[in-house]
Amino acid sequence: MRVKELKLYQFKNHRNASWSFGDKINAFAGLNGVGKTNILDALYYLSATKSYFNHSDQQLLLFGTNEASVYAKLEKDQEYEILAGFGETRKKTFKRNGKAYARLVDHIGFLQAVFITPYDISLVFEGSEERRKFIDYSISQLNKDYLHDLIAYRKILDQRNAFLKSLEGRLLDTLLLESYDRSLVPIGTRIYEIRKKFIDEFLPIFQEIHLALAQTEISVSLSYESPLTSETFSAVLQANSYKDVQAQRTSQGIHKDDLVFEIKNMPLKKFGSQGQIKTFVVALKLAQYQYLHRKSGDLPLLLLDDIFEKIDASRSQRLMELVCSDAYGQIFISDTHGERIRAHFAPFDVSFRLFELEPEDSV
Repeated sequence: MRVKELKLYQFKNHRNASWSFGDKINAFAGLNGVGKTNILDALYYLSATKSYFNHSDQQLLLFGTNEASVYAKLEKDQEYEILAGFGETRKKTFKRNGKAYARLVDHIGFLQAVFITPYDISLVFEGSEERRKFIDYSISQLNKDYLHDLIAYRKILDQRNAFLKSLEGRLLDTLLLESYDRSLVPIGTRIYEIRKKFIDEFLPIFQEIHLALAQTEISVSLSYESPLTSETFSAVLQANSYKDVQAQRTSQGIHKDDLVFEIKNMPLKKFGSQGQIKTFVVALKLAQYQYLHRKSGDLPLLLLDDIFEKIDASRSQRLMELVCSDAYGQIFISDTHGERIRAHFAPFDVSFRLFELEPEDSV
């Protein structure tokens, strides 16, 4: 997959802007606030149908405007045009070659992208939801059935939780609770099994890339933590039914599962140095890229935001060596210093295009 052209209309701080891209390295340089990261986020938006950073599309509108659009011309097996439009009073739409998708989820997986940002440290330090999102995004890009199961599971879980909240001061209707459980169990079990298989396939890819990036034999690992490892989902729900009634929510299930990161057989969060944690996270994202590539046969977009500020010079250069290889496709990178980007890529015989952004280029 290659993006040939991108146009932004009232997206974040870009009123009306467009760029034509090269086949390999496309770099954006400029002072903080000129909108470098926003360009990368627009590309991610075209992949995931949502921003990497903002929960609401309303937060993506240029200040004082009520609608926005993101357009891209792509080259895959043929040329495609993708247009995403949204606003305060209009429903979000995605169109491929002029035809609107009936459902946004039908677009997921068409344009794969992996985003590496300074905020990815949250994978280590934030709650389990961040790590589940990492797993679910990786799988959903390739498996539509899995994505549909996630949506169905969340819908039934919300209904079960609403029922539990409604019980305050009332007798428990065990038959109704059991009906929710019967709906959750098969979907949750499928999600668990697919996640478990994903980790089994993902781990060696991650360890291979971490070794190449860190240039050390230090032991790193990750494991999937779920109560379904030792008992059935049905048994988990039954064992926690009293607790759920008291808490008025579903306390256990695949929506609480976690991904455990380890270095030298110890928890990364507690025992990893700052450099080790950053290297671990970058390797995790590059492994996500390679997992998608090896499974789909396509080369996703790689979006690198402010990467040179977050890892040391030697690791930065090893990262450039990796991404300049044929194992990676088109790359979009942002940095405050254009010459620094140019210097990092100078040793490699790759297509390189640098876009210098000025404050007047954005609003």
